[in-house]
Amino acid sequence: MPIDAVAYAVPSIRHTAADLAALTGADEAFIRDKIGLSTRYVLGEGETGVSLSARACRSLFKQVPDLADNVDLLVVVTQTPDRRIPQNSAVLGAELGLPGSVASFDISLGCSGYVYALKIAEGFLMATGRTNAIIVTCDPYSRIIEPSDKDTNCIFGDAAAATAFRVGEGRGRIIATDFGTKGEDGDAIQVPAGGAARPLVGIGAANPLEIDVEAHRLHMQGRAVFNFVNSVVPEGITRCLATADIELDRIDLFALHQGSRYMLLAMARRLGIPEKKLLINIDRFGNTVSSSIPMLLSDADSDGLLDGKLVMISGFGVGLSWGTAILQF
Repeated sequence: MPIDAVAYAVPSIRHTAADLAALTGADEAFIRDKIGLSTRYVLGEGETGVSLSARACRSLFKQVPDLADNVDLLVVVTQTPDRRIPQNSAVLGAELGLPGSVASFDISLGCSGYVYALKIAEGFLMATGRTNAIIVTCDPYSRIIEPSDKDTNCIFGDAAAATAFRVGEGRGRIIATDFGTKGEDGDAIQVPAGGAARPLVGIGAANPLEIDVEAHRLHMQGRAVFNFVNSVVPEGITRCLATADIELDRIDLFALHQGSRYMLLAMARRLGIPEKKLLINIDRFGNTVSSSIPMLLSDADSDGLLDGKLVMISGFGVGLSWGTAILQF
């Protein structure tokens, strides 16, 4: 079951490295050279994760005209849904005018979520006899970030991507995967409150309203994440290559999650990946969480780089989890 096409959309507000330096007090050269971000986009007034996801889907429908009337499955990857209930996939399906016969659900995963979603959609289609899936990724972290926090606001950007994934002939076939989670270190990226264990509203409690802005925003321990990416993730990539019985030098392109430029290049050096084979978009969009990999694939496809190529994709982050796959286009 292959990937057929990928499209994406970015929101209306554009920030430069200089803008982020002014907001956070971080050094502009550090943002541009170490993190690798020159520009990024965030949701503006009236924009939501669902509205941005709908734009990505409509762009996908232009590439695959028969898809809009033949969707069987809609999967949305997000850890920052517009509302706790209902799920973004239900709202997005209604926004797109999809019929009630379309199965839909959300997957609560961040940076590794795209790779997980590909295999979950594949399994669902196989188990149910359905044919056409849309996988949407959208994590607007700007809505859970403190603007002055240099550890997060200098890194993340908002975007949505939509992938057509279908049974039968197509262009990007999955030939090997590797997945895992190092949950004992999962607090390295977290929003401490807002879930059932520490809700915003405690119904029936003596003090029903808890207002703790610090607990309801994104926190990240950059060093812990860096150590995870440069120790655990390369092992997963090596296992994936072994599963496929493919040497690393046979991989034509690497579409790896865009955590930061420094992190990406350090991992590439550790594995022996030539920099010329790395696809990079953090300079234009920042770290777009679950959307970084499909955005890389979309631009590479537009540039005519995918057909006939072996492409390794790997997402890693929140959890701390990872998902790696080799695609044959």
